[in-house]
Amino acid sequence: MSETPSAAPLQRPETARPRERPSAEVAPPTADELAAIERQLVTLPALEGGIVRDEAELGVTLVYGPGSGPDASYAAMTRWRSDTWPDALATVAARMRADGAWPSLLCCGELDGHPGLTDALQRQGWVRVLTETVHWVGQAAAVPHLDPGLRVEAVQVRTIAEHEAVETRIFGIGRDQAARRRAGLVRALETGRMRAWLVRIADEPVAVARLSPGGGVAVLQGVGVIEGRRGQGLGTLVTTIATRAGLALGSRIVWLSVQDDNRAARSVYARLGFAPAFTWSRWLLAAESRAHGSARD
Repeated sequence: MSETPSAAPLQRPETARPRERPSAEVAPPTADELAAIERQLVTLPALEGGIVRDEAELGVTLVYGPGSGPDASYAAMTRWRSDTWPDALATVAARMRADGAWPSLLCCGELDGHPGLTDALQRQGWVRVLTETVHWVGQAAAVPHLDPGLRVEAVQVRTIAEHEAVETRIFGIGRDQAARRRAGLVRALETGRMRAWLVRIADEPVAVARLSPGGGVAVLQGVGVIEGRRGQGLGTLVTTIATRAGLALGSRIVWLSVQDDNRAARSVYARLGFAPAFTWSRWLLAAESRAHGSARD
């Protein structure tokens, strides 16, 4: 299918109700809610068929796949003593190598309880490859009024393949992962661990989003709009709908994670009331990063 040509931003009807924001203050996430957010962040790959293992002896949670390469696997939620973490880190790296994965670590800063860990990682030859900030909201904006030919569908098992194909198109996910991702997403839908939406204009799928509740918080992910339809308010629309759904399902907090250099997305989410909660980062052991650099190109 050819790309849809860029179009003018969709217009809001003059008869639409004013967009009024709720005035009530919402308390920031509690310590327990931050812990629930961290857990959701770490275990998101399980929704797509990834494997998550809590390794008490290693003091971490190991996450593998789906897919291959340094972006697919990592250790996270480190619970190490300050005087023993260097040995623990080396043990985790050895385990990941033995499992056929790049030694990679997801660090959630102050939530991990190791304030100096990232500085120490740099000294030991680890390389930061990604930095994102978790943003949260406790109330939803008004749903914008857009094109009358627009339709928002709740994704069902029978439409998950189309939803996954749109995600692949938007985010450039490897097609070799499609079957495993679809199977994981079907299981997540069937068990109630995930809800998803597909936005259409004149029957053309143009935007997607997912929501996964748990522990009193709900994570919003996979928000995307196809090229040629961006800048028309569709991302705002599907984000607002998913946020309202998360709050309606009983979650006090809805959160999402954004790369720090993605100014456009951060601006949109700020307008919707999302505020920063904490910053996290992904690290690779430099030797593996150099040896497998072509896998990341």
